[in-house]
Amino acid sequence: MNDLIIRKYIIEDKEEVKKLYELSSIYSEIGYRSGPWEKDFEDIEETYFNGGEFLVGFVGEKIVAMGGYRKITDTMGHIRRMRVHPDYRRIGYASQILNELEKVAKNNDLKELRLRTSTQQKMAQNFYEKHGFKKMKTKKEFYTEGGGNSFEVIWYRKRLE
Repeated sequence: MNDLIIRKYIIEDKEEVKKLYELSSIYSEIGYRSGPWEKDFEDIEETYFNGGEFLVGFVGEKIVAMGGYRKITDTMGHIRRMRVHPDYRRIGYASQILNELEKVAKNNDLKELRLRTSTQQKMAQNFYEKHGFKKMKTKKEFYTEGGGNSFEVIWYRKRLE
């Protein structure tokens, strides 16, 4: 197994990060669709670096993992864009990115992280539950994309200690 090197996103990563998002989404349970919900990729710095974080993980010169969180209140962050290249899955890279995001969030005095995923994404649900995230009791929520595609969403939370 190659070692993953994690660092903060820089503007030069923009194109490779977007390609990783697209590729990893193609190989997910819901597939990839382009649309306005991707606007955070236009300006990752503005979206994530106002109290949040966006990390990339490298093997050699290639970005193979990523993830970020946005600060949504003084004590809470929202995990977003957790992705791993299909050829590098199930070897712990997502866990390393998530662990580093949690560490940064704690250092930024956040007390809780939240995230959402769709009911179709069983691998993601299992991953987050394995890492201590608990399903929240919420009403059914649907995320609607362009073209009328709709996904039922599950919200998760984790208290940081």
